[in-house]
Amino acid sequence: MIVLEHQGIRFNYRVGGVVIQHQQVSVCHEPQGEFWYLPGGRVELGEEARAALAREISEELKVRPKVGRLLWVVENFFELSGCHFHEVALYFALDLPLQPTPDPLLGQEGGQDLWFRWIPLHNLPQTNLKPDFLKSALRALPVRTQHIVQRG
Repeated sequence: MIVLEHQGIRFNYRVGGVVIQHQQVSVCHEPQGEFWYLPGGRVELGEEARAALAREISEELKVRPKVGRLLWVVENFFELSGCHFHEVALYFALDLPLQPTPDPLLGQEGGQDLWFRWIPLHNLPQTNLKPDFLKSALRALPVRTQHIVQRG
């Protein structure tokens, strides 16, 4: 995976998928996690972004996703557990052969459990979803790819 560390800052190259069905969005988090995020993961060296997203979703949920159009290119600057991050993330529309369910769905990534949940779009403002811009952006997907810079 593409992760670099320099002068106390960690750089990540990440891909994420936007799955919206029945006015709900699929999000995930680690069991001890403080926040929700869109499913996906880090890109490997030499791997195309769409292929990385398909691989990550297949690993986590054991389903074959259909990766759609690029929605956002995001430069995300944040702090987590005392570490400063500079992340570049590509977010794609994503189709999954899953239907929204009321109970969390258990997935795995590298032997670690991940909880997946469907959150109604109208509940996003009250949800601890990261990066923050997604709370409003997911309720009106862009027609063209947008570049977002998120700090905090």
